[in-house]
Amino acid sequence: MNNILSLSYNDLAPNLKTCLLYLCIYPEDYVIERDILVRRWIAEGFISEERGQSKQEVAENHFYELINKSMVQPVEVGYDGKAHACKVHDMMLELIILKSVEDNFISLAGHDQTDLANCHGPIRRLSLQHIDQELASILENEDLSHVRSLIVIASTCIKHLPRLVGFEALRLLEFQDCENLHEYDMSGIDKLVQLKYLSFRGTDMLKLPSGVVRLYVLETLDLRDTHIEELPTGIIQLVKLQHLLIARYPYSGTAHGETKIPNGIGTMKNLQAISGFNIIKSSLCAVEELGNLTSLKDLHLQLDGGGSQEYKGHEEMLLSSLCKLGTCKLQSLWIYSPDSTPLQLLDSWSPLPYNLQMFRMTTDYDLPKMPKWIVPALTSLSYLDINLIEATQEDLQILGEMPALLSLSITFNAVQKEKLTLQGVAFPCLKEFYLIRTFGHGIAIYLTFEEGTLPKLEKLEVPLFVSVAEAYGFYLGLGHLPCLRDAKVTLCNNADTSYESNSAAAAAIRKEANSHPNHPRLSI
Repeated sequence: MNNILSLSYNDLAPNLKTCLLYLCIYPEDYVIERDILVRRWIAEGFISEERGQSKQEVAENHFYELINKSMVQPVEVGYDGKAHACKVHDMMLELIILKSVEDNFISLAGHDQTDLANCHGPIRRLSLQHIDQELASILENEDLSHVRSLIVIASTCIKHLPRLVGFEALRLLEFQDCENLHEYDMSGIDKLVQLKYLSFRGTDMLKLPSGVVRLYVLETLDLRDTHIEELPTGIIQLVKLQHLLIARYPYSGTAHGETKIPNGIGTMKNLQAISGFNIIKSSLCAVEELGNLTSLKDLHLQLDGGGSQEYKGHEEMLLSSLCKLGTCKLQSLWIYSPDSTPLQLLDSWSPLPYNLQMFRMTTDYDLPKMPKWIVPALTSLSYLDINLIEATQEDLQILGEMPALLSLSITFNAVQKEKLTLQGVAFPCLKEFYLIRTFGHGIAIYLTFEEGTLPKLEKLEVPLFVSVAEAYGFYLGLGHLPCLRDAKVTLCNNADTSYESNSAAAAAIRKEANSHPNHPRLSI
């Protein structure tokens, strides 16, 4: 088996070998997120633009090529059929660790597989786990001036790590899921003048080290899932920054986003992705400047405040900025609200955001109607997650004509004692369809499918209003969905719905599923 893996490795192009070897920095069975990995590859200098493709596109192609060649295993495959993460098989990990040590590509310390004793030549990339006093003493005696990347994963004794001033050649610095990071001396971080990638993700950091504002070539700053809620004013000096990520997950009923948009952010023209800023906490000027970020592709923000008159200006300014961004490169918009702040402003988004591929709203608020900008002319929109008071036949008809839609989730809360039908050639590309009732309201809908609609649907989640469906023999039309693999049907009742009716509904649905050629997994 090892010989086969070695032959497969030897057949890789040099740039793919480099990208694969880099994966040995991760522990065994670690889920490696695609977006983080490709940003690291870019920061390391492994990726060059090719044939009109950006570095991001080239790096993503390398990621999928490694999957296609079975060098890594796909994880978290999304609605678009693409893996959002990967894992390295144990035997493959052993191989790439062996190759990395042979080539002095990466030095591993605190890992189960190897340690610094196996290193030869200068240390160029250093991956650390389980730092203790003994390892710290070894590092103190090493020449760290050639280290290009330092990755510390899930360590609890970070205070023993040598000071950053000794890592003068760093391009990449990652502290991920490290406890007690606040005990480590970050002074001297401003001396890392070549640093392109800095991550404190998942740590207990309370404040960004002041020297970060002098890292003028920094491209990625990842502060997600930390306790940092305020950025220094000098952050706007980092004009090469492309990814500024501060959101905290998972969301709960309490507000997480208190971070203000920095005043002067409009000067950071290279920003491509922003996450976690609170619109209401920010100044009107800063919200307005969002509209100047013409390279922005991904925008994830928090909007709360209950729709009060006090914050009307913020909502209007946000709409103005969104209208500007929609004519540029904006591909993804995710709005989070911890309460039921009205989002009617979305109805006035104009002109149409033709490049938008993903729209998501995570909030208790339900739009009174489908926003005007959601029309079939949006030929790029592939993911839509939206809250509506009710889902109408007209809404479904409009959505069914959208040519690129792959995943659709509609959450509604109105009582709709009616039968809706998907018919014709609706939803030609849709793979996932979730029609979700708001739990606790005792509400539902009855939706059926006719032949020809949803020809590619694989996953389905719908409620079924038993008292309405009973008159139609509880028919859904699952047999008209040729690619169906998973179905979840929630039975919803009136106070007077009988046990017999519920049982009959469940039996009818199971009969449809059992008759389907794919024998889809069914949950009732």
